[in-house]
Amino acid sequence: MPKFEVTMKTLLARFRISNALDDANPARKQVSRRSRSEEARQFEETSRLLDCRLKSVQPVQTVPDGLHESVMNAVRSASRTQEQQFAPKMLRWLPAPALALLIVGWIWWAFNREEQEPQSLTTAGAVLEQSYELTRQAPAAVLAPLSNEMESLNRDFRNAVDFLVASVP
Repeated sequence: MPKFEVTMKTLLARFRISNALDDANPARKQVSRRSRSEEARQFEETSRLLDCRLKSVQPVQTVPDGLHESVMNAVRSASRTQEQQFAPKMLRWLPAPALALLIVGWIWWAFNREEQEPQSLTTAGAVLEQSYELTRQAPAAVLAPLSNEMESLNRDFRNAVDFLVASVP
């Protein structure tokens, strides 16, 4: 148990030292200097040196020429693979409902269709006979009004001729 307390105290002291280095407030830096343990003082000194070195060194930032293009290609390929994975998943379940619908439709058709009487040749003969009668009677029915009008014109013409013959001395 004492070992754990010492470790916790040390960790807490290191946390305070680290926060004091991060903070711009000089009062906190003073608080961290008052640490009494040798281990804490050594950690503080090492942390200050490391902090100074890191702040003084300028990082070299060289970006490879094709970095942007390679990142964009990776993003595009990732989106394509997601689209390609979605389509097969959707098509995987589609045949089962289609087959079930086909079976239900066939059963409904089998039980709900009307029994049809076999059509005989007499029905076909009757249809042909009606078409023959229709073609024989159609011209007379279509031309009947014209024939009546022509008879009326001939009668009017004869009456006009008879009137003229009667009125001439």
